[in-house]
Amino acid sequence: MNNTERAIQAEGETPIYETVKYLTKDEIEKTVRKNAQAMQFDLNDEHMSVINSLIEHYKNDCKTRDCLAAHEHMRFLEEAYEFKGGSRYLYMLFDAVPGTRGVLQPIHELAGLPPLQLESDEGFGTTF
Repeated sequence: MNNTERAIQAEGETPIYETVKYLTKDEIEKTVRKNAQAMQFDLNDEHMSVINSLIEHYKNDCKTRDCLAAHEHMRFLEEAYEFKGGSRYLYMLFDAVPGTRGVLQPIHELAGLPPLQLESDEGFGTTF
């Protein structure tokens, strides 16, 4: 175990790679369809394509704490789906998932993935 892995485990965070590295497309699809049905969300092949793309990105590119930053994953998806409209297309697909907001949160909810630790910025408060 390297220093980064030790630091992550000490902070109680599981790298997203550890969560997805052994998942198969069939397992992902089964989980997503079950969760979509429970959420009463109409899932289609376009949703599954984006979800599978993101999980493949996690498997291939996310082996460090740096992958906790949601904006990097959003940037990946925007570039991957630029030919369909980028972020506008992604928000059209996922912003309607009940009880969620944005793109990454609904994908994580549907796929049964843990929330990203740096999904929201708690900053911009007051200082004394």
